[in-house]
Amino acid sequence: MQLFARLRRAYGALLSALGLFAGILVFAVMLLVVANVIMRFLFNAPIAGTLELTESALPLIVFLSLAFTQMRDGHIRVVVITRHLGPVWRRALAAAGLICGAALFAWAAQAGWLMSVKSLAIGELERGSIRFPLWPVKFAVFLGLALLAIQFAIDAIALAVAGGRGGSSAGEAS
Repeated sequence: MQLFARLRRAYGALLSALGLFAGILVFAVMLLVVANVIMRFLFNAPIAGTLELTESALPLIVFLSLAFTQMRDGHIRVVVITRHLGPVWRRALAAAGLICGAALFAWAAQAGWLMSVKSLAIGELERGSIRFPLWPVKFAVFLGLALLAIQFAIDAIALAVAGGRGGSSAGEAS
């Protein structure tokens, strides 16, 4: 039990670091877009590659923060049906949902892995005003999906062992 708690804390630190990175990336994209607008408006000289860079940053921002959001119990929850059930049924449905989430995102991560490996093998490039390889972005999508699958599994284990996920709405899970 203590080992699980230590692993969960270490994994949480990893997810927090990735969440921080995603937040910094949001700020960097904001600065790039504002600088591009100013350059375009004042000097009629937009920053080359702004579109391509922001397009590639969005998957990083989204997928690298998914597991962090799950860890913090921040995803949207619909409790229309489960709020009318007893605690045993709510817990059983929460466990089933977490297991299904782990399986679904593990499957998606496997597909993301194949997509990433193929992108690397063919040397896929972003084509536009600037060119750069796309495989790092695709690997980040895979990583985010895999981390989310692991977080769902951790939450399911925590629910089974400790009776809760550590989130504020563990009893209302649907």
